[in-house]
Amino acid sequence: MTHDAPSTGALHGARVVELGSHLAAQFGARLLGDFGAQVLKIEGPQGDALRREGPYVPGAAHSALFEYLNWNKQSLQLDPAMPQHAHTLAQLLQGADILIYGLGPAEAAQAWNWTAQALHQRFPHLAIVAVSDFGSQGPKSHWQGGDLVLQAMGGIMSFSGLQDREPLKPGLRQSAYCAGLNGAYTAMAAYFHALRAGQGSLVDLSSMEVVASELVSVFPAYSLAGVVAARRSAVQDPLLSGEPLPVRDGYVTLQVNPLYGPERFAQLLGEPRLCDPRFASQQGRIDHAEELRALLHACLAQRSGRELFEQANEQGLLSGVLQSAAQLMECDHLAQRDIWVEAGAAHGAPWKLPARIAHLSATPVALRQPAPALGSKPLAEALAEAAAASARRAPAHAPALAPCAPPAPLAGLRVLDLSTVFAAPYMGALLADLGAEVIKIEAPKRLDQLRAGGFGYLVDNDPGEAGWNRCSTFQMLNRGKRSLVLDLQTAAGREVLCELVAQSDVLIDNFTPRVMRGWDLPYEKLAALNPRLVMLSNTGYGSTGPWSEFKAQGTTLEATMGLSAYAGYAGEAATKVGQSYPDFLAAWSGMSCIMAALVHREKTGQGQWIDLGMYQLGAMVIPEAFIAVQGGGPDVACRGNAEWGAAFSGVFPAAGDNQWVAVSAGRAPALAQLLCILDLPAGAAAQQIESACRAWCLQRGAQSAAEQLQSAGVAAGAVNDAGDLLREPQLLARGFFERVDFGGDIGVRALIGRPYQWQGAQVGIRRRAPHFGEDNAAVLESLQLPPERVAALRASQVVSDTPLKPPQLRPIDIASLVARGTIKTYDSRYRELSSAFPSSTTY
Repeated sequence: MTHDAPSTGALHGARVVELGSHLAAQFGARLLGDFGAQVLKIEGPQGDALRREGPYVPGAAHSALFEYLNWNKQSLQLDPAMPQHAHTLAQLLQGADILIYGLGPAEAAQAWNWTAQALHQRFPHLAIVAVSDFGSQGPKSHWQGGDLVLQAMGGIMSFSGLQDREPLKPGLRQSAYCAGLNGAYTAMAAYFHALRAGQGSLVDLSSMEVVASELVSVFPAYSLAGVVAARRSAVQDPLLSGEPLPVRDGYVTLQVNPLYGPERFAQLLGEPRLCDPRFASQQGRIDHAEELRALLHACLAQRSGRELFEQANEQGLLSGVLQSAAQLMECDHLAQRDIWVEAGAAHGAPWKLPARIAHLSATPVALRQPAPALGSKPLAEALAEAAAASARRAPAHAPALAPCAPPAPLAGLRVLDLSTVFAAPYMGALLADLGAEVIKIEAPKRLDQLRAGGFGYLVDNDPGEAGWNRCSTFQMLNRGKRSLVLDLQTAAGREVLCELVAQSDVLIDNFTPRVMRGWDLPYEKLAALNPRLVMLSNTGYGSTGPWSEFKAQGTTLEATMGLSAYAGYAGEAATKVGQSYPDFLAAWSGMSCIMAALVHREKTGQGQWIDLGMYQLGAMVIPEAFIAVQGGGPDVACRGNAEWGAAFSGVFPAAGDNQWVAVSAGRAPALAQLLCILDLPAGAAAQQIESACRAWCLQRGAQSAAEQLQSAGVAAGAVNDAGDLLREPQLLARGFFERVDFGGDIGVRALIGRPYQWQGAQVGIRRRAPHFGEDNAAVLESLQLPPERVAALRASQVVSDTPLKPPQLRPIDIASLVARGTIKTYDSRYRELSSAFPSSTTY
């Protein structure tokens, strides 16, 4: 990927102003620039502090991280202390389409004294995304954040790390990059809405809620079944958990699935003892975890990780290999996917940084210009361009916000969702929240793993009459959709699909590349039926490159894409953190690509194909590791709970059973306040601070300790589990959870909504997840098929109202899972808490 890429992109003609220094805002604005928008970065007299953080790009006057987060932008210096510059900023905003607002509540008061809400009222045409740690409203909106505190309060750390150790955060600064992805896709969705409705929006995005949005399996397990997830124990299934397994030269991950068990790995490894019937079921592998783990360690000890990874995948097995930043830079597959850009090439050996989020067939993502020098955009030129853009907008002065309820951003669009499991179905659910009609195409003979009980629990631990309609994670990832059961293995089924394509706007699939080709349904053929079609193919490794046919799931990809190498206790080996994290990167990246393609289609009428390979997304969120390796220092490796750039940080036990509090003193003033609270002298050693902090926290509850530290200006937060989140005042105040009526014996329960509040459009969960095939008749009727054809489809079981191979779903022994440590606890009050939490809406 080079600097001589095409000069236009999906957002060509869109004008973006970036205001504020929040890391997530910078990343989100950069992504808009990658998609072709003109991004103007507003900097103060001293410039963005990130310009001076860490190693510098060869020959540049700014840091490599600033380069990474700010290419494809222009820089304009304005001084908030000068009244005339406030007027200048207003002129620039009048000529802009999108504002990425990265000022927290305290920063806004100290800088321009313009809140995002005030700007929304003053510039009603703007699509505004305000990014902050906790959102601009709510009792904790003024709290200090940072990745450690956000991961703790957002719930990820409650099930990350080992049970006999402190909870563990993901590596580096994941909350910021994930919030940036959410900021990018919501900015484009708001801009798309403005293009169609003539009205701007305010999206108030919370980084804490972004983290909590990753609990798509963990939270419904609580709200629908009372299960509270635990950190990892020695009795986890080593062939299903994504646990790194040691080999001669590193680590691999191996995973079974419903289609095969350990016997396939027995063949691969030449170890017949893996065929032991005790290891055939997940429960059996949990019961005999230590024995199975010892057996795997012994037969893997002399194997090469990379060779084993490729052999396993060539045989159709799910496997990953632990890779560092240095290994990713040498990966042939990533090179062939053309994900890298070279920085500083004119001044010696260039640095490689990841730059391609996906391949868009009509509007390629491109690096059009390097990060700007401070104030390099002439003021007169910026004002002239803004005035011209404002004059082109009709009417010249946008009307006040409409008093009636505005439509949803994607109202009137139809989405075909051919996907299963996590990442792509989550995209479909979010598109439904934004107002699209989403039709989930399901196979009659092979259920989505989530319908078959995978990665979740039965609602109320009761299969009822149709257990495949009562699986917890399925309810979260398929809310708002309709269900059409259609056998695409048959010509008749594919014919119906093609008729649906002719009436649809977006198609999502997550098959390996060979599947759609094998059905003779490549994008080119579908586009001939509907040239406006936007199609996204979400695969493990993309449609090109030597690994393109490899199968993948988030649990195996996490190691391969570089994430696991930086997630682990400080100075120790990598470990599994969170749950299927790559799927969330893919979901939010896919949403960004879909929205960019829809904006382009709105302006040109042209659809396109998006080739989204999950593997390459890992590099995008670990830039610090690439910079460290190329800056002459050691790899950053596993840092435990050390906050990036903080003077002091850690996670400490609090009073009570398994209660923890995260503490992070980011800069010298915060550290001074912490030392005062702990009654320690200035200059106290880190070990002394840690011991004192541990003793202090043990004397207080986690929430109480966090509140006391925050009141003194020290970032802190309790490690919340799923039950805690449903009682978290900040989330309740912002309406993060939504009441969904499941009907029948289930009734109303809580589900996670989205990590933002949206003013200017109707956004929310439209309905519960569909029962299997419940919309068959309605969807087929929309195609106006003759009755005899519909009857033939049903008679041949191309269309079916029930699974042809129904899974045998039974209640589980929750008490035994608690006793083993597989889950943390069972909360018998979950139904009451999930149905009675404060909320203004029920869907």
